[in-house]
Amino acid sequence: MEENSPNSPNSIAFSVDAGLIDRLGRELVGRAETAVSELVKNAYDADAKNVEVNFIDSLWSGGTLEIIDDGLGMTFDQLKLGFMTISSTDKVHNPLSSRYNRSRAGKKGIGRFATQRLGKKLTIITQTLESEQALKLTIDWDNYTVDQDISAISNQIDYIPKEKQEGTTLIIKDLREGWSEASIKRIYRYVSDLFQPDYLSDSSQSLNLAKQNDESFKVRFSHIIEGVTYEIASPEKMLFNKNVAVIEGFVDSMGDGFFGVKSEKLNLDDYAIKIQKSDDSSRFDKLKNIHFKAYYFIYNRQEYYLNISQLELKNIYKLSQESSGIRLYRNGFRVLPYGEPKNDWLYFDKRYTFQSGQGNIPLSNRNLFGFVEIIDKEGEMFQETASREGLIENDAFNELTDFLQKAFEAAKGRISEKISLIKKGENSQVDLDDNIDDLPEKKTIEEEFEEVAKEDLNETAKEAIKSIKEKYYEVIEELSMLRILASLGLTIGEFTHEIIQFTPSINGYIAKLYESNENDLKTLELLDNLKKTFANFTSYTSYFNATVSENTSREIKPVLITDVVEYFKKHIKDDLERQNTELTLDSYGYNLYTTPMHISEWSSILYNLYTNSKKAIKRSGNTGKIRIITGEENDKIYLEIHDNGDGIPEENKTRVFNAFFTTSTPAGFDSPSDEKLTGTGLGLKIIKDIIEGYRGIIKIIIPENGYNTCFRIELPKAQKEELEQYDL
Repeated sequence: MEENSPNSPNSIAFSVDAGLIDRLGRELVGRAETAVSELVKNAYDADAKNVEVNFIDSLWSGGTLEIIDDGLGMTFDQLKLGFMTISSTDKVHNPLSSRYNRSRAGKKGIGRFATQRLGKKLTIITQTLESEQALKLTIDWDNYTVDQDISAISNQIDYIPKEKQEGTTLIIKDLREGWSEASIKRIYRYVSDLFQPDYLSDSSQSLNLAKQNDESFKVRFSHIIEGVTYEIASPEKMLFNKNVAVIEGFVDSMGDGFFGVKSEKLNLDDYAIKIQKSDDSSRFDKLKNIHFKAYYFIYNRQEYYLNISQLELKNIYKLSQESSGIRLYRNGFRVLPYGEPKNDWLYFDKRYTFQSGQGNIPLSNRNLFGFVEIIDKEGEMFQETASREGLIENDAFNELTDFLQKAFEAAKGRISEKISLIKKGENSQVDLDDNIDDLPEKKTIEEEFEEVAKEDLNETAKEAIKSIKEKYYEVIEELSMLRILASLGLTIGEFTHEIIQFTPSINGYIAKLYESNENDLKTLELLDNLKKTFANFTSYTSYFNATVSENTSREIKPVLITDVVEYFKKHIKDDLERQNTELTLDSYGYNLYTTPMHISEWSSILYNLYTNSKKAIKRSGNTGKIRIITGEENDKIYLEIHDNGDGIPEENKTRVFNAFFTTSTPAGFDSPSDEKLTGTGLGLKIIKDIIEGYRGIIKIIIPENGYNTCFRIELPKAQKEELEQYDL
């Protein structure tokens, strides 16, 4: 055996020139992005949950790079046999990490060369949970020059007090190249794309492969210049730049308020739009030098974004559940609880729930990530409460909320306008109309019908053309009626809006009448009736106002059908009493969420079915009974409405869903209100179109005993993924 020993004159062993380190560093790690990504992957392999990547005074070469992780750290043997051993076999023998069983991401042996590629000097400080001290290893890569045996070069290792319980810090000094903000952002994007976007198979999930949206591993990039830290690439900040729109505003030193909206995707760049107070004064007298900025997102509409992946949008939605809303800063310090989860200090959530996304787009706290800056050095205008939880709601605070609410609502209108254009394709339509106008000859569809009819066609073709022509005029007639109804809806909306504006004044007058007639029992009784009647009236107008507002919503979400029915019953309670009609509700099942729908459509469905029942009961002369049943069968959510009206003749059961078919007798212009329970013949047609649009059905079934008519609606049940998407 001695013949084969390295010192034997009859044998020879490989030796390694120290210059190999430099060569491997340049050839194995050609790009700086790759070098940093390999070091981040090593932190992932060490079961780190958080990694900080700090570029210190690195705009030019010669700076410092720190990579700090909270992973398992290394023992002396792991450092010697792992990092200090070229082509170590640890990742071959241990393909999964020891704590979280992560599939190893780093390439075997690349990490050490990555540090050499990035800078001239390396310091490693590492400690494990069990170690009493930390290890500090210092390497000067310039010592590894050509014509030297690598084994002859040693590196200083010291035992120092632990910096933390466990983890590793890499300090790479004398960086070989400069790092600008743009290059750091580029590296962040590069690192973000390292991991698999999602589990594509059961195998990848069982192997616990890295995922981009793995919440147990976060990387944060910062630039430190002369001691000042600039966080220029964190998951939150990079994602915020993917917004649908940025909304900004301010109140200047004169008290004039302005806002602006900017969106590249929507081709929107409005700025310095004036906001006026609610009262007669156009200026905000109590506000000076107020600024705000917010990033706006819509979570289920990827088409509204310029450059965002579904995964990024999903991550922003997750973030919105814990850190969205509008935060408030006074003189540079945050004021709680504004902007905390469930804190609705600007009433965005309350208004959105009421309006259900009026104007095609939602505006709730979860759609916004922003802050308000207040400068009030003397504390004269904005004062904190004694508990230091919030500000005293004085005139200045009320002006602030008024300004912000108006600015965001106005911004919402601007965004909604652009989104409407996207949906309607009006930009393309303008060009199309111009092209049509340029045609030398234009023919109406009617003219085309007449010309085709004159041609020599066989009987089958003529019958087909006749059928198409009849269908065409039928559609035109239906669209004409729908336009009338749409116009009527706008009129009703304006009317109910005006009524609501007068409501506080009328209630005030009633209160004063109570005060001035407190000893007149007869007058007080009349006032009680007046107050009750007016309350019933405002209940109806608020319901119609909410319905009209909701009808402008383009947002859909799973609908809890039991809540919708109970809400509807609450608003028709007084009408049921006037009609002497009993309404009972029964539900079989729980969490009866339908497939995502427009909430306003349920107002239309229930109101149309209810008015049909009222008219049928009136015609029958019976004491009214209506029963609404909800439940679940075969992955379908169903609703049945039974009434004891005059029923539907068998020959009409298939016709009631046709447009313009009605069994009601039209009322005269001067007819009393109870005779105006008539319809246009579109109610059930509209309901049918709504239901079928969501892959559902509506049909007439045999009613229960004691009832004469039953309509049954069946809709797909909301899927688990849909409920999770909407946090239901």
